[in-house]
Amino acid sequence: MQWDVIVAGGGPSGLTLAAELAGSGARTLVLERRQGGVQSRAGTVLPRLLELFDARGIAERFIERTREIAAYPFRPTHIWAGFTPIEWRHLETRFGFTLGLPQNHTEDILRQWAGDSGAEIRHGTALQAFREDGDGVRVEALDASGESHTLRARYLIGADGGRSTVRELGGFAFDGHAGTFRGIAVDAELEAPWPGGRIDIDNHMGWVRGYVFGAGITRFNIVHRDRRHAPRDEPVTVDEVRQCIRDVHGTDYGIERLRWASRFDDQMRAVPCLRRGRVFLVGESARVHYPASGVGMNFCLQDAFNLGWKMANVIQGIAPESTLDSYHAERYPVMQALLASVRAQCALQFNFSPEGVALKRRFAQHLLPLPEVQRQLVRELCGLENPYDTGPGSHALAGRCLPDFDVITLDGRSRRVAQMLRNRRFVLLDLEGYSGQFAQLDLTGLPVDLVPARLGRPPASMTGVKALLIRPDAYVDWASDELAGTAQLEARLARWFER
Repeated sequence: MQWDVIVAGGGPSGLTLAAELAGSGARTLVLERRQGGVQSRAGTVLPRLLELFDARGIAERFIERTREIAAYPFRPTHIWAGFTPIEWRHLETRFGFTLGLPQNHTEDILRQWAGDSGAEIRHGTALQAFREDGDGVRVEALDASGESHTLRARYLIGADGGRSTVRELGGFAFDGHAGTFRGIAVDAELEAPWPGGRIDIDNHMGWVRGYVFGAGITRFNIVHRDRRHAPRDEPVTVDEVRQCIRDVHGTDYGIERLRWASRFDDQMRAVPCLRRGRVFLVGESARVHYPASGVGMNFCLQDAFNLGWKMANVIQGIAPESTLDSYHAERYPVMQALLASVRAQCALQFNFSPEGVALKRRFAQHLLPLPEVQRQLVRELCGLENPYDTGPGSHALAGRCLPDFDVITLDGRSRRVAQMLRNRRFVLLDLEGYSGQFAQLDLTGLPVDLVPARLGRPPASMTGVKALLIRPDAYVDWASDELAGTAQLEARLARWFER
């Protein structure tokens, strides 16, 4: 077999998955049809994604790159259905901020990471056809010179976006509805003229958000009451952008040139399954939707982090093939919740009738400030509404993202738990330190690091917890408030590994 995995698509999802796989020893090839860079497009990095990057030691790369765009890039608030502020202080994380980073910069960082991890990336090469057989997938690809190549791998992953060739050739249904309205995204050559570098205004004429998106560049997201039914392929002009912003903001800020512009709509389609045999879909190859609150890429990369370690363990013979079924079981409900959130946000945000405007004003005044509402919305934005299923009788932390805390190891050092995940292995924390509660547990040959420690900076959710099993994607797989016998923990380990 030439490759363990072929990833079709070298965007954020494909590059993240390639880094996860190759970094765990899987022979990984990325086929990317583009030869040049991507436009700015997606530009939002949320706290949950930064937590995952931190678990791989690359969060600072995104923070420092964003510093090149804005001297102080940390946005403590976000939007939901156009409402602001949604305050990240209501989320239990050390990354209590949004980064505004254009997608081309994100891809630069992820491409370097994937290459450093050992993945091979072939630009200008497009998947043309594939056929699955008993022990692998045969892929036909065409390179930039027009030469055809036959490649073989154990698994094929479609990370090739909303017009996915893998999805189409793989026979995945893609049901939903066409767009019913359109918005505009533009990068204007303009120094943002507002305190704090961003502004949101919503009234009976529409909604326009503006924010710093590079040196001398301001990104505007626009949905105009009277222009939302413009043809999808109608070119976006400077005059149209000026008029739309003027109608909502009362001024066009003197915009003269656009660096980039695109129309988008609320088309919504999704596959009924994320896996068919040896073929998997991640990110936008599995769903398309209106870019509500700018969170889409964040969910796509979480797909990649979920699938990567599982597939790597199967390839290495550590985990049973059935492990791969958990990818659909865990991520499909998250996808469905995302689409439900998008539908709700669109229904509320883009009702510009007098009644709709009145409803939004009441929501903003009376509901949005409530802590319970804030806590729900920050988790919804990060895709953390519901835990993964870990079976009946599980601890309240099981299936949820790892709380943010420090531990004191037995040598007296303070460590962040995220730092322990950088080898893409499970971490078993014995928080009773010297108890030796897992002394009889045989971890031979398993990618599990046993760390005796004490809590150094415990959040409220960790009160009374004596042990945690943490997955490589920074989710709690098992927890106990009692000194644990090995039987309960061994049952969880048997879920992921075979001896």
